[in-house]
Amino acid sequence: MDARILLAPVLLLGLGTACATEYRFVGTDTKPETQMCIAAGSNKAGKLRLPMNEQHGSTRYHANSVQCNGKSLVQFAYQYGADKAYTFLAGHSYDRNKAIESVTIKDLSAANAQGDDEVVYVQVSSR
Repeated sequence: MDARILLAPVLLLGLGTACATEYRFVGTDTKPETQMCIAAGSNKAGKLRLPMNEQHGSTRYHANSVQCNGKSLVQFAYQYGADKAYTFLAGHSYDRNKAIESVTIKDLSAANAQGDDEVVYVQVSSR
């Protein structure tokens, strides 16, 4: 098989992320719940499990009681496209705390003309 045939899909996949927005989360405090929020938004399911296991209560309890900027953990992960964290949390969340999933179609040709990635800093606090 020709290497160019295999390379074309890889290049096409790379075009979808060329103008991606990168979110960086900054905690307003050092509470374990805030660290859970940062891990959920950053798509770090492994780092999300650690504070959940260290704190009293079950994973289900934390998934349903921790609020990140006024949203449940699973809704917060969904808002920032954190698919691994969302999948982990959705299995432990009550339906009322889950995000309403939707499909979004984004016109890549209308994206940033220079192709610069945008970095957005998000202040995070838990409740």
